[in-house]
Amino acid sequence: MKNTILLLASLCALFGFTACDLDITPDTAITGPDAARLKYVRGMRAGVYNDMTSLASPAYTINDEYQSDLYVQTTNSGNRGGFFFRWEIYEDDQDIRGQWHGYYAMIANINYALNKCAETEVSSDAAREEIALYVAEMHFFRAYLFDQLALHFCKAYDPATAASTPGIPCPKSYAPGASLGRGTLAATYAAILEDLKVAEAGITTPGAADSPYLTVDAVTAFKARIALQMKDYDDAARYASSLYAKYPLAASKQALGEMWSADTSTETITQFLVTPTTLSLLGGAVSDFTAGTWEEANGDYLYAPSDVPTQTVADLFVEEDWRFGNYVAICRTQNYGTGLLMTKLLGNVSLRTTPTLLNYANMPKMFRVAEMYLIEAEARYRDNGDAATPLNALRRNRGLAPVTATGDALLQEIKNEWVREFIGEGFRMACLKRWGDGFTRVKPDFLAADALAVGSSLSVRANDHRFTWPIPLIEIQNNTEMTEEDQNEGY
Repeated sequence: MKNTILLLASLCALFGFTACDLDITPDTAITGPDAARLKYVRGMRAGVYNDMTSLASPAYTINDEYQSDLYVQTTNSGNRGGFFFRWEIYEDDQDIRGQWHGYYAMIANINYALNKCAETEVSSDAAREEIALYVAEMHFFRAYLFDQLALHFCKAYDPATAASTPGIPCPKSYAPGASLGRGTLAATYAAILEDLKVAEAGITTPGAADSPYLTVDAVTAFKARIALQMKDYDDAARYASSLYAKYPLAASKQALGEMWSADTSTETITQFLVTPTTLSLLGGAVSDFTAGTWEEANGDYLYAPSDVPTQTVADLFVEEDWRFGNYVAICRTQNYGTGLLMTKLLGNVSLRTTPTLLNYANMPKMFRVAEMYLIEAEARYRDNGDAATPLNALRRNRGLAPVTATGDALLQEIKNEWVREFIGEGFRMACLKRWGDGFTRVKPDFLAADALAVGSSLSVRANDHRFTWPIPLIEIQNNTEMTEEDQNEGY
């Protein structure tokens, strides 16, 4: 069974939902007046953080990686992710349905928790401040989920057309059995900004590296991301650059590697806590890129990857790049010889049951300061400003020389840096969509004879409708506020 379906099952066990018309009811053991007691609201808040850990994990972003131009599938894949890899995107696909319902199950749980926060009577100022923080956090997470739904199920935001572009349902109250229409993309982003405004007012926790909880800096980072999506380039650059001083870039290749091998870094703004006893929150190991087995005789791993970087990706990495050996590495494979693999997600060593047994488990990183440098670079470029300075600041702390390119060549350097820095983290499809770019996959040289025949040389036009996923068929059928006319173009 696919990873997103497994994650959906775990979410359903926590929330429960009975239909696709957003009739989603949290299935908690707390009912009646007790549900509005402070200790239970604390429990709900902890549950939301646990579930956001699942939704931010690689198991929930893997379909974006399959669909992107970053990898070619091997004969090891067993058709895992094959529909996305081949761009066979259908409105009745179980993973698309699972992702849609997973997000809306989480939103329903948040709305339920918000109701209980409002009903909770407390007598001290400290308790009232605690509840206010929880309310702000819930609004932040709801905004984040609305954004994820928009990125997958809507066209890229364009200020000129957002008022006439279909959005996604944005439930802001707990109302089992309610059906909501799609509205517009402008209305969707208005809902995101409204929730972010509440979050900004109530989240006062100071920022600190590797924070497992939301902080003022997480709010700023998310505002930068949303501003870039909305083509508000001045605000995107301003929000992003305001975080540099507090989150210095890694000063060495070893420090960069510890971001993933130990889940510790000066660069990480927000990452959800995972311990050896809470590994199940990650929804299962994502071993597609490596699937390594330790060989004692060689003192190294032998890998059986299902997905390997394309030659285009391989050509972007040079040995001087600190990410070479950390994010990607030359590895021995079981059936395909030696070649470049994506090794970023081999996992935190301290979360392994034995030192050499890979479990591909990391604390999900919601925001990293490297993204802020790329947001500023892209925003400055679009606004005819100084894009090279933030781009080169990131490159210097990745072991690379500064670029001197201008014009289209500089934009391409920015795009290349997005690939180098965020390979494996589910960003690529959103980037391509935002840029209006198509692609052609190129088989890696070492795998040329062993890549799957279908999809490994796929070309996709920039205007291909499959950049936007379909609204799940069952949602169209069961939601009384939707008709077939509400389906995305091309499905």
